[in-house]
Amino acid sequence: MFKRENGDWTRFRSLGNYKEIDFHFGSDDYDENGNWIGLTFWDKMDIVYDTVMESLKEAQEEGIEYLIFTHGYSTSRPGQTTARSVVRGIMRSKASTPYIIKNKSIQHYSVFVAAIRPKRR
Repeated sequence: MFKRENGDWTRFRSLGNYKEIDFHFGSDDYDENGNWIGLTFWDKMDIVYDTVMESLKEAQEEGIEYLIFTHGYSTSRPGQTTARSVVRGIMRSKASTPYIIKNKSIQHYSVFVAAIRPKRR
């Protein structure tokens, strides 16, 4: 379904007209116990989901060719979800189909590059 690639992800910036969405939250967003300040973990994952969907819609409206989601390489474990798994889940889902060209999108271990489907006129 997706192209799979490894290596330096920054090379994807040369693909064309792109926008980068960063899901690396800063250390100021966490307390001393590693909990996200002000929001629950699930609130955070909802923000990731909403941001991805809104970004896909906006990119299509704006004529952007690629969205690069920098989600990190941390993988989900039983009972755990990560920004990476949320992004990949959306990309596999029917919800993303109107916005991306799946066979031109790239799954990398630390980023996902969504090839945006041109808006129908």
